[in-house]
Amino acid sequence: MQAQALLEASRVGGLLGPIGTGHGKELTTFLMPIVMPSCRVAVLFIPANLLPQFEAEWGYYGAHWRLPNLAGGRWFRAGLPVLHVVTYNKLSSQEATGLLERIRPDLVILNEAHNLKDPRSARTGRFLRYFEKHPRTRLVALSGTLASKSIKDYAHLSRLALGEGSPLPLAHHVVEEWGTALDPGKVVAAPGALERLCEPEEHVREGFQRRRNATRGVVATEESALDKPLIIRPRYPGPVPAQLLALIELAHAGERPDGEQFQEQLQAVACARQLSAGFYHRWRYPRGEPPELIEQWFAQRKAWNKEVWEELKGKRREHLDSPGLLTKAAIRAHMSPPYEGDKPVWHAATWPAWAEIHAAVQPEPQAVWVSDFLVKDAAEWARSRVGIVWVEFPELGERIAKVAGVPFYGGGKTASEAILRETGKRPVVASIKAHATGKNLQQFFRNLVVTPPSDGATWEQLLARTHRPGQQAPCVEVDVCLHTHDFVEAFATAQARARFIQQTDGMPQKLLAGQVRTPSSNSSNKPRQSRDQPHLKEDKHQQTHQYPSHTSQHSSPTSKHPPEESPMAPFQFGQD
Repeated sequence: MQAQALLEASRVGGLLGPIGTGHGKELTTFLMPIVMPSCRVAVLFIPANLLPQFEAEWGYYGAHWRLPNLAGGRWFRAGLPVLHVVTYNKLSSQEATGLLERIRPDLVILNEAHNLKDPRSARTGRFLRYFEKHPRTRLVALSGTLASKSIKDYAHLSRLALGEGSPLPLAHHVVEEWGTALDPGKVVAAPGALERLCEPEEHVREGFQRRRNATRGVVATEESALDKPLIIRPRYPGPVPAQLLALIELAHAGERPDGEQFQEQLQAVACARQLSAGFYHRWRYPRGEPPELIEQWFAQRKAWNKEVWEELKGKRREHLDSPGLLTKAAIRAHMSPPYEGDKPVWHAATWPAWAEIHAAVQPEPQAVWVSDFLVKDAAEWARSRVGIVWVEFPELGERIAKVAGVPFYGGGKTASEAILRETGKRPVVASIKAHATGKNLQQFFRNLVVTPPSDGATWEQLLARTHRPGQQAPCVEVDVCLHTHDFVEAFATAQARARFIQQTDGMPQKLLAGQVRTPSSNSSNKPRQSRDQPHLKEDKHQQTHQYPSHTSQHSSPTSKHPPEESPMAPFQFGQD
């Protein structure tokens, strides 16, 4: 796979690489500047949490392969290209607004390219702006999860990497049209002209996948890098306290446990998810600001943020492409005496009012704990076996680690370095955001996912930390906490999105390919059924089942459009 990717990129002058986890993308990125014709300066973008692993692997591969000159490295060999390694976080910083212009690369390599899927973000905007100014720059985009929710996640990367040869439409409105037929959703459009991509009796997603993967300049994996069983079991820590269930219902009705009313539905969903873990976030005011001042502060803050957002929706410019830089430009615009420097100014209408009040209120975030039932269950899991306890919230991870007496690895370089030194002989608690992408953690084979993500791509990355080449155990085990309806729905949504990725990418998704075993558990530990929630059917004989395939479970083989997604399908273990 590595040789194929290097050869194709050198022939085409770019590469779109939907290459699965465990297939050696790191070495491919190291060697890419060497094989790309006439490459003089290259930039490799990686996630910040992979920097310690990059440093270790660069030294290892450097002993066996001829690598480019590393910018800032100890050695320089004439005639070889220079490789700059930059984290995506660095590209997002205010100081990096003109970073690519200063480096002036003729080749850009994206490892975990899905980090640039959102054109509205500051870092993706800077990346796109550079390619707009320098269209002859070559692009190599690699990721095991290019798309998580839509083909729009990587249409712009495909266009920049392959130009007129892109397998996705070049025009944005046509990408939107294709997405209505290909993307997961409750309402799916008819395939229309996309039927021309399909063979007789072929699903429209499979036709798209076959055409894309056969395109010149595309190298894709179509099989798992590890041929070992992956066992996924639902776990019901409980019984869930009645008080917590009542507060979750209250959150969905639009009210936080402390009485605060939510302004948006997303706030309610986030709070219900936190409560499923036993706590919720709120603001606290240690200085004792009066309620009238706090209300005025939030109103001015909302008006300012809205104006910033509207400004960022337009054409972004250097020094004006992030909220922080816009704030500095607004300060310059309202200076007295007037600013006379060479940086741009922004005459924001809401800035004077916000500048006057923004320091008057200084709220601090606070985690309020309602119940430790999930903390105790996760700690018991950790004390009884060796494995990784995966969490979404740092507060939850720290609390579990303290009760269990094990280390917690959150964000930051120190934690990234430390978790890589673990030998797999003791349990650990790890942040999903910080460590579920890119790291080699196959020294562990047991996992507990305390807060199941709703994103299929996140699951693929998380499962691949331990289910990957080098795993010595006969199988990898994953327990998933499904004790509330919110977590059940999140896991079901992840299943639907994983199915979309598998059908459009052709890569088997671990979340779908994994075997499912139902635990022997007391029914009181399971999620309380609501009037609109289907009952979860459990296999009474404790048999092992493969997840049902998308077409066999929901549609006929001749269906030309994505079948209807059943939110409870992954959990109907007793189904015939």
